[in-house]
Amino acid sequence: MRPPTASPTPSARIAQLSTWQVFRAPLLIGLVAAAGLAFGLLGDGLWDGLCWLGLSIPILLSLIYGAGWRAGFKSVAQGAQSEARDAPH
Repeated sequence: MRPPTASPTPSARIAQLSTWQVFRAPLLIGLVAAAGLAFGLLGDGLWDGLCWLGLSIPILLSLIYGAGWRAGFKSVAQGAQSEARDAPH
């Protein structure tokens, strides 16, 4: 049997976030992507490099945090399975 954890549940944590805290990261990622698109329209050479950089950052963030999200999901599922196994019948 596991002792109860002191950390709040994810839903309780989400309820504590302000609107700015929720939308800050998506807004910044969107601005970086929009800047990358604008750089692609401005010219060649350095502008193309900035375009690639600006459009690559959202993709890289999606891959990094998407993999972490899936790993977290797997650990939560494994924890639920072990709790079900440890529960008295």
